[in-house]
Amino acid sequence: MENEVLAQMIKEADAQFARGAVDEALREYQAILEQDSSVAWAHSRVGAILAQKGNLEEAEQSLLKALEFDSELPQAHSNLGNIHYTRGNFDQAVERYQIATKLDPANPLYHQNLHAAYKRQKKYAEAVKSLKQSHKLTRETSVKNTKAEFQSVKRRFGCTSVIAILLLLTGAMFVIAYAI
Repeated sequence: MENEVLAQMIKEADAQFARGAVDEALREYQAILEQDSSVAWAHSRVGAILAQKGNLEEAEQSLLKALEFDSELPQAHSNLGNIHYTRGNFDQAVERYQIATKLDPANPLYHQNLHAAYKRQKKYAEAVKSLKQSHKLTRETSVKNTKAEFQSVKRRFGCTSVIAILLLLTGAMFVIAYAI
């Protein structure tokens, strides 16, 4: 039961964080850590929020604590990279971003962060490679999401209705483009 309660608390804190209610999310993540101080995800989110608020020292400590409990948490590595980047420690930032991209190679944000750090190091070939990878992953995610949405609409309205809607939209875009 306790794991279910913690899981629900994390879900609620994540929802607050996603909505941008960082103060509320921070309180909820801290409440989670009062219940169980070994929750790496909560330490990582506390670190991310503290970094957003400009409290880099405490943010770094929270992120390092997260990695003590889960050394393979890519978000914590990436956020530590952000702290190093902010401080101008681009070599350390690159190291953390590289770890994050190895742990979660499909996350375009980690590749984008790596691009920015490489650029600051004047390692332009590596920067371009990271940026291309970020763009590729972003496109792939977009295509995958579009296909999933199309399948959802297709299941909901039926194939014939979807084709009719697409034809209407295509026609409307042609009329608008022609009018302009």
